[in-house]
Formats: sequence, structure tokens, C-alpha cells
Amino acid sequence: MTMISFRPPRMQQRKKGLVIFPLWKLRYRICTCISVITPLVLSPLYFSIRTKSTIMSSSEEERKVSEKQMPRYAGPPEAEMTEEQRQIRQEILASRKGTGLSGPFGPWLAVPEIARPAQALGKACRYGTSLSFRESELVILLTGAKTNSETEFKIHTGEALKAGLSMEVIDAIPRGEEPFSIESVESKVCPLLENERERAIARFVSELLVSHTVSDSTYNNTKEKVGGHDNVLVELTSIAGYYTYVAYTLNVFRITP
Repeated sequence: MTMISFRPPRMQQRKKGLVIFPLWKLRYRICTCISVITPLVLSPLYFSIRTKSTIMSSSEEERKVSEKQMPRYAGPPEAEMTEEQRQIRQEILASRKGTGLSGPFGPWLAVPEIARPAQALGKACRYGTSLSFRESELVILLTGAKTNSETEFKIHTGEALKAGLSMEVIDAIPRGEEPFSIESVESKVCPLLENERERAIARFVSELLVSHTVSDSTYNNTKEKVGGHDNVLVELTSIAGYYTYVAYTLNVFRITP
């Protein structure tokens, strides 16, 4: 009996000296090559791009920080000042032996008609009121916090400590990520103050800064706590107003401590 053998078709056929692969096998080998080669080619490229991106991001951040640290305008150079500006400059230096032209005075000098009365008002608000330095510094710190003036707050933190305010009180003043509000001053600052007069001052000033006015009840309560003197309320309003102006100047021109 003759056996008939069956052979499956060859997976490859020779035709004119060429090896012809089935299509599925060709695709498989191409995909395998791509999967091996791609990481080798793209990994260094990805790393290079990522590194450049990181360097650029870092440089951008450094540039932004540098820009924030540099004043936009610090006032007219001394060599370019008019005679009137020089005179006002000397008056400021004479009255501010420790701090000189730091703060808002540099930009203000650009306009002598503003610089001279602004300096006089500042001197009156700082040294010419019936408030204690401790009370004045409390008002100034509240104003610096509400106006987001880090420079004003930093400068007067030292002054407030000298005047007798504790670091606990200063740290309790809401600022930065914690929004400034009448409620936050009431709940966090007022309980740490020494007496009802200071608490009334803090309530008056926080309401003024937030609402740009005060209610009748706040006005009357504060007046009572400061001995029934309307002039003290004028002083509180003036200090908050003046140091709001100072804070705006520091913020706009990016003046650092």
C-alpha cells in the first residue's frame, strides 16, 4: 500500500533567489524592531527636553523673584534732583536718622509738592497723636496686613515689638493666605490685647479698613472706650489712612524693607 504524505505549505518560499516572508511575520518583526529602537532614540531626546524645560522654568522663577525684589522706581537719582528735591531730601534724612529715605520717601521725592506735605503728615501721625506707640503700631500693622504690604508689615513688626506688642499678637493678625476680615481680627487678635481700649481700637480700625467706614455702634463704642474724645477717632482714621497711602506706594513701586 502506498503511503501518501502531506506536507504543510512552507512558511517561506524561494523565488528567484529571494526569501519571501508571510505578511504577518513581516509586521511582527517590524513592530519588534520599533519597540526596541524607539526607547533608545526617544529617551535621550525626552531627557534633553525635560532638562531644558526644567532649566527654563527655574530661570523663569528666578527672573520673577528678581523682578519682585527690584524696585520699579526708587525715586530720582541724587545727581538729577532739583534744588527743591535736595532740600526735602535733607529734611527727611534729618528727621529719619535711622531709616533715611527707605520706604515711600524715594518715590514721593519725584513730586516735591507731594513729598513735603506727605512727610509732615507722616510725622504728625507717628509722633503727634494722643495714642501710645503701642496703639499706633497696632493700627499700622492692621493696615499693612489689610493692604497686603509685606514691606510695611515687616518694618513695623520691629517697631511694634519695641512699643510693647507681643509677637503672639503680631502673628495673630490675619494676612497672606489668611484673608483679613473683621471677624478674624475679632476672634484672633482682640482676645490677646491687654484692655478694652485696645480691643475697641482694633475693632474700629479693622471695620474701617474692610468697609471704608464704621457703623454707628462701632463709632459710639470706640468713642466711649477712649474716654469720649472724638479727636482720638480722628487720629485713628488719619493713621489708617496715611499708612494705607504708604502701603499703596510701597506695593506699586515694589519697595522692599
